[in-house]
Amino acid sequence: MSEKRDKACTVGGRRYEAASGNGTPGALRTRLSAWWRNLPLMRSFACYTAICLVLSGVISVALMVACLEGYRYLDRMENEGRTEVDSGPYIYDKASNELVPAVSVDLGSGTGERMLYVGMHDGIGRASTETDKESPQVINASTERPIVYATLERVSSDAGLKLYDWGGNYTEADYVEAGGNPYDPEPIAADELARYDERERRERLSAAGELGGAIEQLGAANDEILTSNIGYYVSQAQTSTETTLMFALRIAAGLAPFAVLGILATVFFRQFCRVRLAEPLGSLHHAAERIAAQDLDFTFGAVAGREFAGLASAFERMRASLEEAQRELFETAEERRRLNAAFAHDLRTPVTVLKGTLEMMEGKEPSPHIATLQGQVERLQSYAQAMTGITKLEDREVERGLVAFSVLAGDLGRTARTLASEAGIACHVAVRNELADVCGSTGAAELCVDASLVEEVLGNVMSNACRFARQRVSLAVCLRRRCETDGEKASAPDEAEGALPAVLDLTVTDDGPGFSAEALRRGCESFFSEQKSAEHFGLGLTVASMLARLHGGSLELANDTSGGALVHVTFAVELAKP
Repeated sequence: MSEKRDKACTVGGRRYEAASGNGTPGALRTRLSAWWRNLPLMRSFACYTAICLVLSGVISVALMVACLEGYRYLDRMENEGRTEVDSGPYIYDKASNELVPAVSVDLGSGTGERMLYVGMHDGIGRASTETDKESPQVINASTERPIVYATLERVSSDAGLKLYDWGGNYTEADYVEAGGNPYDPEPIAADELARYDERERRERLSAAGELGGAIEQLGAANDEILTSNIGYYVSQAQTSTETTLMFALRIAAGLAPFAVLGILATVFFRQFCRVRLAEPLGSLHHAAERIAAQDLDFTFGAVAGREFAGLASAFERMRASLEEAQRELFETAEERRRLNAAFAHDLRTPVTVLKGTLEMMEGKEPSPHIATLQGQVERLQSYAQAMTGITKLEDREVERGLVAFSVLAGDLGRTARTLASEAGIACHVAVRNELADVCGSTGAAELCVDASLVEEVLGNVMSNACRFARQRVSLAVCLRRRCETDGEKASAPDEAEGALPAVLDLTVTDDGPGFSAEALRRGCESFFSEQKSAEHFGLGLTVASMLARLHGGSLELANDTSGGALVHVTFAVELAKP
């Protein structure tokens, strides 16, 4: 049983485990995959480069071989039937008026000044057409063409064949006359060869010497052996038969390594950037956006690269820390909420008892002190009700319905004027529809909005403005398109098919003293007020801000450029297209 158990060991603080089947191909692939994913960027780039170079080398060699083989095949096809002429040496046979293949014998101890040329009348390669056809042909290994001996007929009929004097056996007079170079490189015409050979044989030195004399005597005794002190060679012009396709193959063979390396380098670099840079950075960027949106209900997956894996591990620790802090904050808020609810509930009973007792005492013994106590008890009762309302407000659901923009704007205007009239100040209302091109100039299109919630927010904001205004307040109602910076879009309703995302703006200004620096910073906090009274506990802007966030919007405090306070409230709505 112990042999079947998984083995484990700890090295450097890390635990490594190996199952009993770790020698299988699957386990090996898993280890190799893990090793590859955890490579540092520098090593992985080196691996990509090495693989790219090896593959490019193999593919380049294969392409070059293929191009060259194709070139040689086309060259064979183009030159099929053509022959190469052996360059020589040759001697002229006066009896047959033909060139005879020969061999050169240097009788001048390697100086080349005394040469004897020996040939055979009917030897192999005798330059006649019939003999060429019947005799076996020699093949050039490099060009794979048959090699034949030259004949006067070939030299005269083929403009590419030129007959030249091999040289040697010159007299001293020849050197003096030619200025030290008696060899004339001019070609010899086939019909002039007989006269040229007779003249040169007579004028040049004979190939004297023991060996030369022996060979000449042998030639005189045997009609098959020919000797001469004049030798000739044939030059064949290399006419180009390269076609356009052959030229393209030759160029392709030369450019193949560069083209293959460039293509593979591009492919491997793109793969390296995608796998080792783009994907890890994309995962980290997506995770950072979720963390910024306070969406912490996720975990980081595997990220390629040792450096990015370490960064992902740091992100995961940060996410876990933020999630724990958010959980603690939520639990603290819930605990405070429960305490507030319990406090408001427990306070209501003694306040009710005190209020009833004071009413009984006032009936028996009227006193100004009892009236003061009754006022304070009523303030405690209002305070308990306010705390209860704040606790319930967080659980309030937004109930959206379809309301015409013109109707909603009219109701908001009447609410603002009523509150201003009760405070004895003037009120100016302005309505602007920036989506008139969509819903029409009449504003007949309907909005998906919680109208009662919007009116409640306006009531709180207007009541606060009327308290500090001197002579007037202003309300601006605007319907516009929604942009990315508007409110908490996560709380906005799902966009219905055919609906247009929009924002309802309410801007309330007054001609009062405006917000102080502390009020701008803490104005929406619960129970904050610079002028608390028995009727006001500093909850108006707090309630308005909470309701605006519930409706996918926000509340902002500022001071108007002309003086006085400015409160800007937004609500995320949907505009139903007519």
